[in-house]
Amino acid sequence: MKKTWTNKAYEYFEKETGRNVEEIQERGEKPGLWKRANLQLFKWKQQLFASGDNRWGNEVQGYADFEADSPIPDFGIFTANSTKEIRIRFFNLTKSQDGAADFRCAFLKFGDAEEAGPWDMAFMTGSASPFNDIETLEEFLTGLQVGPSSLKAWALRHPSNYYSLVDGLRKEPKEWTSLDYNNYKTYSCTTKENVMRLFRFRLIGLGNVDESKLSPDDQKHPWDLVRTGTEEKSTQGNFLSESLLRVSETHPTMMLQVQFRDIMSVSAPDNVVDPSVVWDEKECPWRNLASVILTYNVPNLPEERAKYSFHKLPEGVRLQTLSNTESYAELILYRDRALFSARGGKMTQESVSKKMTTYLIHVETGFYLFSGTNATVSIAIFGSKDRTKRHVLDKSFQNDFERGSKDAYYITAPTVGEVKFIKIYLVGGSIGREWYLRSVMIFDLESRISYDFPCFQWITSTITLPRGNAVLPQKETDPVLQRVRRMWLAHEQMVVRWKTQTCLPSNIDCSAYKDLPRDLKYATEREWEKKEIIGFYAIKLKIHRFLTALESFDDFEDFKALTDVLCQSEVAKAITANENWKRDEEFGRMTLDGINPVIIKRCQAPLDNFPVTNDMLQGILQRNLSLEQEMEAGHIYLLDYKVLKGVPRRNDRYLPTPLCMMYVRPDGALVPIAIQLGQSSEESNLIWTPHDDELDWLFAKTWVKTADIHVHALNTHYYRAHRVSEVFAVATFRNLPLAHPVFKLLVPHLKYTIAVNATALEVLLGGAGSVFYKMLAIGGHEVKMLENGYNEFHWDLLNIPKEFAMRGVDEPALLPNYHYRDDALSMWNCIGEFASKVVNLYYSSDTDVKKDHELQSWMREIKEKGLVSWNEDNGVPRSVESVSHLKEILTMIIFNVSCYHAAVNFGQGDYYIFGPNYPSAMRTPPPTKKGNTTMASFMAALPVKADQALAVAFANYLCSYSEDEVYLGEYPDAYFAEEAMRRVKDEFQQSLKRISELMKTRNRKIDVPYYYLLPERVPNSVAV
Repeated sequence: MKKTWTNKAYEYFEKETGRNVEEIQERGEKPGLWKRANLQLFKWKQQLFASGDNRWGNEVQGYADFEADSPIPDFGIFTANSTKEIRIRFFNLTKSQDGAADFRCAFLKFGDAEEAGPWDMAFMTGSASPFNDIETLEEFLTGLQVGPSSLKAWALRHPSNYYSLVDGLRKEPKEWTSLDYNNYKTYSCTTKENVMRLFRFRLIGLGNVDESKLSPDDQKHPWDLVRTGTEEKSTQGNFLSESLLRVSETHPTMMLQVQFRDIMSVSAPDNVVDPSVVWDEKECPWRNLASVILTYNVPNLPEERAKYSFHKLPEGVRLQTLSNTESYAELILYRDRALFSARGGKMTQESVSKKMTTYLIHVETGFYLFSGTNATVSIAIFGSKDRTKRHVLDKSFQNDFERGSKDAYYITAPTVGEVKFIKIYLVGGSIGREWYLRSVMIFDLESRISYDFPCFQWITSTITLPRGNAVLPQKETDPVLQRVRRMWLAHEQMVVRWKTQTCLPSNIDCSAYKDLPRDLKYATEREWEKKEIIGFYAIKLKIHRFLTALESFDDFEDFKALTDVLCQSEVAKAITANENWKRDEEFGRMTLDGINPVIIKRCQAPLDNFPVTNDMLQGILQRNLSLEQEMEAGHIYLLDYKVLKGVPRRNDRYLPTPLCMMYVRPDGALVPIAIQLGQSSEESNLIWTPHDDELDWLFAKTWVKTADIHVHALNTHYYRAHRVSEVFAVATFRNLPLAHPVFKLLVPHLKYTIAVNATALEVLLGGAGSVFYKMLAIGGHEVKMLENGYNEFHWDLLNIPKEFAMRGVDEPALLPNYHYRDDALSMWNCIGEFASKVVNLYYSSDTDVKKDHELQSWMREIKEKGLVSWNEDNGVPRSVESVSHLKEILTMIIFNVSCYHAAVNFGQGDYYIFGPNYPSAMRTPPPTKKGNTTMASFMAALPVKADQALAVAFANYLCSYSEDEVYLGEYPDAYFAEEAMRRVKDEFQQSLKRISELMKTRNRKIDVPYYYLLPERVPNSVAV
């Protein structure tokens, strides 16, 4: 609370002049010829000699924390509840001595770059401006510069002059940051409510009480500028400058405020706009706009000092002008030039000697193509006591920062205390400027302490990197690092935006892959590699004329000719060997361990829409039990493709919505026993069984397979694996900063997910020329099917043990040989143990979880922005409630982006390579009569050679591993700096190795190996 202070200028003016203040109207007389000549000379001097030299004053940097209920429109600056970097330069208007009475000034700039900001502001002490036109500005400045007699003459010329002089002078202030500064300019804008408002700004101190205003005695002779009082401070002292030397330790705070007035027209009256007129604070109260925390002194170097321009205004803001003979815009121009040319605030040399140290800096450049940079790289180190200047990292006669390089540099600088964060600057190098920085390590040779700064990002200009130690937001007590976190998230939320969907999992708001932020794109060599892969398959198939052949295949052997063109895996060979694909046992094996192992569910009661009878299954059920008894015993299972219902088909393609009943024989084999090619028991929807003609039965199973490929491609794979994973990626990048342990844990598992999905939207779902349009029977209507699938989404589907229980397939004794289930559970438990150990390192209680506001925002966005429920509640939690809840969520995410995706993706080349086994679409309607299937009708229904070749090429492309693939348990990017975390990762890798050996031992004992969940074959993320 500031002490009450009274400006007695009007009282003393009357005593000095004998004139009545109320009778004086005009501020000055009309200028005569001589006066006009002086004004013109003043203008020329300001135009010719006033400059924006930045080598004076005391400049500090810091942050502005804007209020949650910002009273002013955004203008791209005043975003509610946001944090922005700022610069402030403090200086005396006329005197270099801090003890002399003088006007104190401050420049404010939003942003930390050296160039002018979007809305730079100039402030002076005093609530009323000493001038309101160019004439009074010239008189005021002349009075200050010539001396007391001239200033006295100016002050006694008009009571407003006297008042503003008393109001603005400060004598022997203790510190810059305890003073109040006013901007004087009046701006206008139109609010969202279409109301025209005027507003002014001021910057007030919140620290010590301002005792530097003139005392009643000093107010009698305010023109005595050299007066210093009776304290021991010398007029030659620089104590104000010295008070800023410890700003990095004290973090003084100021407040930016705004004052409003409503007006009825675009132009406001002069008595409102006049900068020498103070608005009534009762009618127009000051409102807080942002708290300003000052954190570091800017080094006294011209290249690091900010440039200010006070004539740039955001769109929608208008500077209100007086309607006098002189241009008000000119007045502002000359006033700002006068402030710029002030020499009272010359650069102050620090009087405190600083302890020096040497820092060893290790810089690691990425190994991707074009990771190196030709730009000049500089670094500044920010610590608990101070910051360094920018040091250029360069070695003579050496190409620094080349691809894959590890460079070391020594810099000598004043010790900054405990290092908090660093800034990396890139300047120049327009060609080859972009740089992939992996990490920076700094070793203080004096204290023998090292600091890690993980980055793993592309840089084009400046980046701020906090230390690598993971810290929860509520446990980050340092006010500077708190704001570094906020700034990081603000930038990410500006770059990564939601494209909210209601009928599908939401995705990033980006129109095309090329428009993605650089850090979310593929590495260049991966882009090239994927093009080479699809080109390889396309060329190989084209050479054999498959891609251009529009005729049907002659028979099954003709299909094998296509498969022989490509290399086949052990599984692919097993499918076609001895016509194994025709066998019911192989159909059952593929249901459990094939490309779509998540469709099968237990059937516990007869279905009205699928009226299978005991008579139909005579001799098929092998336990002498009825169908109902087999159901009760847990031996009957169902494949239901109802998600295809209501999805339009192409005119030249056909697709059923089948139901397929499966049976577990006493020998443990799963086999199909009844198929209906529709969802209702209409007469046209016959029920096919193994009793039917062999070709009829094979044909019915093929129709089930073509439905399966549709459900797999769009729902099992694209929506469940890709789109759901993108929700986690977008929410993570937007809500968790680099220093958050959950970010560090998840980001390796989200790499390239957004990139592959953006590519998929163009390649798979891009309209008439897309792959799905050409391959599938529902080309052009894929979104409808995706909506059908998402309508059935529930959060528990991502919890694998719960998902198996929901489908009734969680008992190995009832459903043996389900290797996907068994391997998935092994991997789930291993990942869960790993996630649990990580969480335990950083969260000691449920309270830690609940107070982690960044984590809670992350979960809330997943619920409200990402996995939006458009029908009934889909079970997605709105918050994370406990440590155990967090462990479960992290296990769900890591499992689904790695293991689940691997299980449903990397077998596509094995199963789709042979067309009759998995046809992408059928060209004739489903059969409605039995006994009519011939080899010719079978071939006529299957895809033509060109369509099958496209499906094969694309399937092989999707299941191809990249050379830079990172597999589960591998963490080449060291986001964590803690030694304890390294031990946890080592234990995770050992557990995965043990699981791998068990899987390999099992595979050696079965006819067709199941290797899609071998840890060394499971990529860390959804990257293809």
